[in-house]
Order: sequence, then C-alpha cells, then structure tokens
Amino acid sequence: MNESPVEPLELLRRVRRCATDQRKTLLSLYGLLIFLPLALFVISIGRTIVFGGFTEQLAATYLRPVQATAQLLLGAWQAGAWAVVGGCALGVWVMGLLVGSYFGMAVTRMVAVELTCDRRSDIKEALDFAWNHWHWGFLTPAGLLFGAITLVGIAAGLFAVGRFFELFLVLAAPAALLLVIGAVVLIVGLLAGGILAWPTIATEWSDAFDAITRVYGYSFTHAPRVMAYRIGVLVMMMAAIVMRGVRAGVVLGLLALALRVGLGNEMAGNLLDAMMLEPPQGLPLPQTLAAWVLSFCVAVFLSLQVARLAVLRAALYQAMYLLLRRHIDRVPMDSIDGYRPDDSAFDPTAQGFVLSEVEEELRSGG
Repeated sequence: MNESPVEPLELLRRVRRCATDQRKTLLSLYGLLIFLPLALFVISIGRTIVFGGFTEQLAATYLRPVQATAQLLLGAWQAGAWAVVGGCALGVWVMGLLVGSYFGMAVTRMVAVELTCDRRSDIKEALDFAWNHWHWGFLTPAGLLFGAITLVGIAAGLFAVGRFFELFLVLAAPAALLLVIGAVVLIVGLLAGGILAWPTIATEWSDAFDAITRVYGYSFTHAPRVMAYRIGVLVMMMAAIVMRGVRAGVVLGLLALALRVGLGNEMAGNLLDAMMLEPPQGLPLPQTLAAWVLSFCVAVFLSLQVARLAVLRAALYQAMYLLLRRHIDRVPMDSIDGYRPDDSAFDPTAQGFVLSEVEEELRSGG
C-alpha cells in the first residue's frame, strides 16, 4: 500500500503495453468471431420481415453479409419499415453485449490487473472472473436501456388509453412526462457513463448495483471531468482507427493490384465480383474456391484489426476509470488491488481505505 504512485505517463505506458498484448487480441478475436454469426442471424430475421422467405434470406445473409445488410437498409427505406431496422439494431446491440460481457469482461479484467499491479495477468483467472461476473456486465447497460424503453412504452400505453377515454388524458399527460424524463435520465447515464460499468466490475469485484451507482455518481456529479476524459479517449481512438484503416486499406489495395497484375483484369474482376457481389455465371470451381479462400483471409485480417481496436478501447476506458478514482475518490491507482483471492474479496484495504487504530486492533484479534 506504500508503493510509489502511478503517474499519468506511466499509466499511458501500461495502456500501450496492454493494448499490444496478443493474448487480449486473441480473446477479443474469439468474441468477434462468435458475435458476427449472431449479428448476421438478426439481420436475416429483419430481411425475412421485409422481403419474406426465411431460408432464402438466411442463406443470402451468410453468403453475402455486406450486400445483404445494404439491401436490408435500402428495402426498409423503400418500404418505410424503419421499425424493422431499429429492431435489428437493438438485436445486434444485445448480441454484441451478450458476447462482450464474457470476452470483453475477461479482457477488461486482464487490463485492470496489469494497470493497477503492473504485472502480467493470468488468462485463466480472467476467464474465471468473466464467467462469474458476465451477467453483471450484461445487466448493467442492458438494464439501463431496457428500463428506458419500458418507461417510454408505459407512457405510450397511457396515451393509448386516452384514445378511448379522453378525460384520462388529463392524468396521463403529466404521468407520461415524468416517465419520459425518467427514461432520459437512464439513457443519459448509459451514454455518459455506461462505459465505466465493466471497469468498475473488473476492478472492484462489484455487482450491477455498485456499477450503476458509480456510473451515475461520476457522470452527474463530475460531468465535466468525465466528458473531458471521454473526449481524450475519443481522440486517441479516432487516431488509432485512422492509422489502422490506412494500413488495412494499403494492404487490401496492394492485394487487389497483385490480383490484377497476376491474373489480368478479366479473371481478377471475376474473383473480386465473386468475393463482394454475386459470382459470374459459369465461374469455374477452382476460381470459386479461390474467391472463398480470399474472402476468408480478408475477413480474418479485418477482424484482427477490429479486435486490436477493441483491446485498445478496453485499456483506455480502464485507465479513464482509474483516473476518476484517483481524482474524485482520492484513491491512488496502485492502491487498488486488481488481483484479490477469494478469502480477501471483501477486504476494505483492497479498496484503498485506511483502517483506524481500533479497526486494526479488532482485525488482529487484540
């Protein structure tokens, strides 16, 4: 507890080291590879609602995911079925949250240990931690969002009753206004401080209640500091996205150039069409297989870039949480015990609290 304090520059050094850890990248990649089929299944359901034919839409979505998603948006625009798009977006968000609550929680736990203890985290301990706490990681943001949706739905229900009993609108209007205000409070908490939920759970071994109270405590009582940190994280994330985007663009551009130089424009064009659009009629089987292999390699390459960005995001948000703990709660970052065995899970000194002399005597049995 008497270690030298962690300075912001040292914290950034640890963040950079965490973000380049291949173990965290692989964990993030595993989560991403599980999330993508689930997200495509949600999109196929949306396409079925708009176009009909579940089996055909399921096959089209998994075979041409980018084209299928674009067709869903275009079809919803033409049919005015924006509720379907909203439902699909919500479904994809829930699937991402469900998968991320395990893999993302494991990555966040590893980051929390390495930032607070400056030691290499144990991947098995992180996975065990995520298995025991994934439900809190899911329920905290999901509870805020679905709580807001429920309040808005109740407000709409009150107005719906007023369609049949107009006098009821006199009472429904103020009640609906209060419900909508409550929904806005929940949404603001989710947008402003929802990113702190996983770092809170990963660092403090806490549940959804503690995560939500800390989210609102920081977001509403110290909003300027939270927003300043969020802007800083956003700037660094945008810079990382641009750098990785340019790198990925150069790689894919050189790959397309090598295809056209080596195969010629016609054959290379057929392969690229088979990868991104519909394959030309009568394309030979070897070229079809080559298009599938190229598509798989490109998908893995792009997924790896996204996984690395996800790890960087987790490291930056964990550092943001530790800085808030330092400047608001006056808890030094190196006094937050990032690795606690089960027998000290409720040790107050692990949270940075200083015991009084009486408490020390009671604890020692004197």
